[in-house]
Amino acid sequence: MKKILFVLVLVFSITLTFGQKNVRQTASNLLKDGKLDKALETINQCLQDASTAQDAKAWFISGNIFLEIANSKDEKYKSLDPDPLQKALDSYKKAIEYDPKKDYYEDIFAKLTWQHNNYFNAGVDNYNKKSYKEAMLNFENAANTLSIAKVADTVSLFYAAACANLAGEKGKQKQYYIDLLKGGAKSIVIYASLSDLYRLEKDSANALKVIRAGKKIYPNNLQMTLSESNVYIFFSDVPKALSTLNIAAQKDSTNYLVFNAIGNNYQKIYEDTLQKPANRADAYKKSEAAYLKAIKLKPDFYDVEINIASLYFNSAVPIALKANGLPLDAKDEYDRLVADANNFYKLALPYLKKADELQPNDLNTLNSLRQIYSSLGDKENLKVIQAKILELRKK
Repeated sequence: MKKILFVLVLVFSITLTFGQKNVRQTASNLLKDGKLDKALETINQCLQDASTAQDAKAWFISGNIFLEIANSKDEKYKSLDPDPLQKALDSYKKAIEYDPKKDYYEDIFAKLTWQHNNYFNAGVDNYNKKSYKEAMLNFENAANTLSIAKVADTVSLFYAAACANLAGEKGKQKQYYIDLLKGGAKSIVIYASLSDLYRLEKDSANALKVIRAGKKIYPNNLQMTLSESNVYIFFSDVPKALSTLNIAAQKDSTNYLVFNAIGNNYQKIYEDTLQKPANRADAYKKSEAAYLKAIKLKPDFYDVEINIASLYFNSAVPIALKANGLPLDAKDEYDRLVADANNFYKLALPYLKKADELQPNDLNTLNSLRQIYSSLGDKENLKVIQAKILELRKK
């Protein structure tokens, strides 16, 4: 009696399995006939049955149905699911998972590639329209689509990161770069940009970790050296910043930005009153030389004009303050200190004038010029500068 029961159960099980495969075929036929509502209802019935819930072909058909719904222009079918495209991708993912022999892999990959191209082209279109956030999401979707088939799409991810930057989506941009590196991508831009994102988050450990990983691959690359310098500069590690900047200057002696940065960091040492006088004097000379080199390389570079002017101007200010603090009977010392201060003011003057020429009407520049003309007794130019300042303050 038990043997008979076993045979009956086995036969019943086989009948159910073949029954659900017939349902699966029915869903496929309905899809071919364009009856998407009936096809969806039928394939869902198949997938909800334990005997075919892990059937690769059933999930493949499910993906095809949802993909057709996603691309249908018939409102009757478009309303069948709020997110049919995602359901299609989820179905293909299941199909691959339950298809160890890869019987359906090529067919699925063809579908995924087709959808990837749709996303990618939409991303390009968004980018051209300057809809950067939408472009970012479409490029991300393009990469995610191929990832279902275990294919890394570094191009789409790289474009997604670029669009994230333009859209101000720093968190997204950082994650894309992390995913690119995890996927084996190697690019100077990725290492430098990711390090910079960590730097802006004030995460010095990860900023340096990323850039040092990049330097192992690109040991002689200038951008890697400059990115490392930027981290040290940002976190006020002047000695290490100067060390890397001087290496950068050796690699590219025509880079005015590097020499401006060198001058700026030596100026920090010079203006640090806790430093030994000999160190400060040496830093002053090196700062001045670096700024002058940058100006020679780029005569119309506003930043370096302001920086070298500040080197001289800031040297004059404490001397002038000391002179003003002297007692009235210390006339000789007063005259000597004022002459020293004015010598520095005279050095600053042409660079401040050049800065005003490059970026007119900057109040900080004009106020510095006013102080210099006042100290030098240049009443004519002082009158002109004061009139400019008053006019700007009215606006």
